[in-house]
Amino acid sequence: MSDTGRSFWNDAYSRDPAQVSVADRFLDAEIERLEPGTALDLGCGSGGNALKLARHGWSVVGVDWAEQAISLARQAAADQGLDVTFIVADIARWKPTREFDLVISTYALPGGEMSRRVLETAAAALAGGGTLLVIEWDHSMSEIWGFDDGALLSPDQIVALLSGLEIEKAEVRHIEDAFPASDDPRSQQSSSANVAFVRARKPKHQ
Repeated sequence: MSDTGRSFWNDAYSRDPAQVSVADRFLDAEIERLEPGTALDLGCGSGGNALKLARHGWSVVGVDWAEQAISLARQAAADQGLDVTFIVADIARWKPTREFDLVISTYALPGGEMSRRVLETAAAALAGGGTLLVIEWDHSMSEIWGFDDGALLSPDQIVALLSGLEIEKAEVRHIEDAFPASDDPRSQQSSSANVAFVRARKPKHQ
């Protein structure tokens, strides 16, 4: 990913972190069914989901390429007394040195070939029996938001990039109030949105 893209996100997190972040709608229900262990948040932004996992007893590593986002995440962890490791790195190129019981990527896939790389990293980072959660704006939002055709993936397209994993769920979920703030520019075309949700598991024998 380009330095221009990194500058864009750093500027966005500096101006108004609340408008950059997306409120989680699905993670709570997913972690209720899992025993806390080690977790990796790819594209963690300012750390909302990583901190949530830590509060539920997970040992978490969060990775994002925006230095400003990681700075906010580290400060939030310190304020809340949570021990979370945050790393500044490009998730399309960064490789973990260990495996995790849970890997999540929420609204963080960069598009095109870079999305394939991130999903390969996510799958490779899973320990045997581990769970992968991918939550992303669905491909159907590309036309609404004026994105290039390859910018967003459908659940089926995500699944096609997760070879070797057992797919437990792959579906489009609709959110009516995705952007409740009236001044959020993402709400100008539509305050609702479609989300691609994929849950997969790595077989224990791998």
